[in-house]
Amino acid sequence: MVHFVHISDTHIGPTADYALYGARTLPPLERVVERINALPVKPDFVMHTGDVAAQPDPEAYRLAAGVMDRLSAPVYYVTGNHDRSRDIRAFLRMGPRVDLVEGEDALAYRFGLRGHRMIVLDARGPDSIDPHGLLPEAQLRALRREVEEGDLPLTVFVHFPPGPLGSPWLDGGMLMLNGEDLHQALVAARERLRGVFFGHVHRGMQVFRDGVLYSSVGSTFCQFTAWPSDERPGFEAGGPGCFNFVTLTPEGCVVKEHTV
Repeated sequence: MVHFVHISDTHIGPTADYALYGARTLPPLERVVERINALPVKPDFVMHTGDVAAQPDPEAYRLAAGVMDRLSAPVYYVTGNHDRSRDIRAFLRMGPRVDLVEGEDALAYRFGLRGHRMIVLDARGPDSIDPHGLLPEAQLRALRREVEEGDLPLTVFVHFPPGPLGSPWLDGGMLMLNGEDLHQALVAARERLRGVFFGHVHRGMQVFRDGVLYSSVGSTFCQFTAWPSDERPGFEAGGPGCFNFVTLTPEGCVVKEHTV
């Protein structure tokens, strides 16, 4: 088995008192990190699925690194729409990995652990489509190779939800524009695919489609509303910080939600 913690959307600012949506972002992350370190079962790694910083500011990444480096497990990162891959590489320490594509401006890689293969994709598109995502064709090709040539249990991480979530404002403004291409690439591996884990929506959700599990986690400081009647963005600022404890097994996975 493999255990990991899934966190996302910390939105750290350039100063310790930075606030977003009416809530400070740094203190909740500090509390979440303390709770993760105190878990009765130590995770094999922590995955942050993007929006480490509120804006790509070096001071924000330095503050984030000062907190995330307190974690007692290796940490991996996904590029969010508020991040830059180059900054994540420059300021944040990650565990061992192998890049799927070349260049500092993309953060797509793989790593293995006890017979499991983890794939991290970078779907941050040009600023003109923000807050949508777009997965480059080079990464889709790399993913298809992993699917076609590999035989290990597979887990995928990305920032943007690839498909509809049943909330008009999220589905209209937050999805990966070519998420169907990603989904079709993964359907071929569904018998060994443990899940696709994402952030961006500041809300824990599970979507099961064509044998593929999509699972998100809430933000560490602010949750979005996601009702089927929500035509406009809604926020629950100052609520509990969230993280998920995930166990990968030979047969599937177990996702346990926690609040701080």
